[in-house]
Amino acid sequence: MIGTSIWELVFIRACIFVIQHSIPLAGCIAFILLATQWPSIAFWVFGCLFGLDLLYCICLYLPFKARLSGLAKHPQLHSRSERDALFRQCCENIPDPERYLRLWFLDADPADIKRENVRDLFLWAFFDRGTVADPNAGHDAEAPETLQHELDDYIARTEQLLGRPLKPGRGSAVPLRLTIDLVETRFRSLWWYAVVGLVDFGTYSFLIWHGFHFYSLRAKKALAVFPTRVPALLPTLPGKLRVLKAPSASSEMSYWYRPHTSPDTLPVLFIHGIGIGLHPYTNFLSEIPDGTGVIALEILPISMRLSSAPLAQPEFLHHVRQILGHHGWDRFMIVSHSYGSVLTTHILRSADLGPRVEAVVLVDPVSLLLHLPDIAYNFTRRRPRRANEWQLWFFASQDPGTALALGRHFFWRENLIWKEELVAPLDANGVGAYSDNGVVESRRTQDVQRKRKVAVCLSGRDLIVDTLTLAQYLVADRGLSRLEPHNETDLAELLMSEESQAADGGDPGAGGYMTKLGIEVLWFPTLDHSQVFDKERDRTRLLSVVKKYCGV
Repeated sequence: MIGTSIWELVFIRACIFVIQHSIPLAGCIAFILLATQWPSIAFWVFGCLFGLDLLYCICLYLPFKARLSGLAKHPQLHSRSERDALFRQCCENIPDPERYLRLWFLDADPADIKRENVRDLFLWAFFDRGTVADPNAGHDAEAPETLQHELDDYIARTEQLLGRPLKPGRGSAVPLRLTIDLVETRFRSLWWYAVVGLVDFGTYSFLIWHGFHFYSLRAKKALAVFPTRVPALLPTLPGKLRVLKAPSASSEMSYWYRPHTSPDTLPVLFIHGIGIGLHPYTNFLSEIPDGTGVIALEILPISMRLSSAPLAQPEFLHHVRQILGHHGWDRFMIVSHSYGSVLTTHILRSADLGPRVEAVVLVDPVSLLLHLPDIAYNFTRRRPRRANEWQLWFFASQDPGTALALGRHFFWRENLIWKEELVAPLDANGVGAYSDNGVVESRRTQDVQRKRKVAVCLSGRDLIVDTLTLAQYLVADRGLSRLEPHNETDLAELLMSEESQAADGGDPGAGGYMTKLGIEVLWFPTLDHSQVFDKERDRTRLLSVVKKYCGV
């Protein structure tokens, strides 16, 4: 993530303009060259750029963009009791009810948010509907009368939280309904995807050099991804050359693998976030100690590519099982970044995979406090002003593949995770204390065997996640709704105090603050989202926790 200086703003705006308007720019330059009778080679260069970009737009970009107008296929609804428990837990963790409501309505005037507007928001949030009589509601949908009664109850409880009644009727405010609203995207040039392809090849070369093996999709699947990855089209090679390309154990996911040779440490499953694939993480992955096995999944739908839709939760878990089984991994730890924390949630809630996860390190997680509007608003609706916001807006949220993933395949109820779930004790059968839906289930105390080790890394200047609120949530021993508003300075000093040092060596801030629940919080006060992977000093601090949890 770039900074916020005026020069970075000028640079990023110029890059966006060229990438977004490459077709008319190349066409105009070619026309001017023709009209002024410049050397023919220059005309043919820009003429070819114009023609190829136009062909790509017609044959690839526009058909992919048409997919954005489809309807989301929502997961099965929770039961009434599960919805009630989820609503109650959400209400207990809303630090500022007025801001919460205002931001879910795109920063609207509170006077424009009335009872029917809030009903619309809750219809989407808890019932996946646009209206009470939505014809797209599934077979498991509630009857309209029952649904209205439940909504009235939620609205009454919201009024209690606000400390005031909502005005009757409907105002002009429009709610943010991620999987129902129109999906916005912006055109990007064929030549941008050429850059993506070059970066991808550089990532491939770097990881091969550092001892990783590439497990690719089959050629037919690989050809369905644009830009097409040349290494994926190589034949499977024999002997030592097999590291250049081997067939993936999954028919839907490619990944990178480094063999696990240490009998005393846990291997690492790494899941990246939205961006340009594994490129920002290559130094971090190569610095994980030798002998510690690594599997780095490639989530291509969020990697600046035109590809198939993201896997639904059951399919994703199925393919993770195949990959882990192929390499003989039984127990392991997870390190995930940003969007990767969502997929981590799915693994932790899995009845068979969750108990095998001995430790978790979440970096810039978006799955905690997902009921708050900050992440959805900041990533998909905020209009950019600063350089880093423009970078996030154009290269991430407006990327066609990412827009499809978030707008039609991101379901907050199945992606949300609570801090208690992260360290949920395992019973005698190795099953976590939470259900697949994130609703608390009782477990007898005598059955408890152990807790999972968990670290959460937060950046103080994160432009997506409200990290101060998230840090307060992790540190507190009760819900956010019952806490006084946090003081930024006091909270930051607590997280960086000498008492918070959990790493060996005792350097100030080297480790993390250990909460009463047993979650280690690492605070990086001057960093923005994803910048923890940029500099060796910050990576070293993160790696010290990974080594500790691996048992190195």
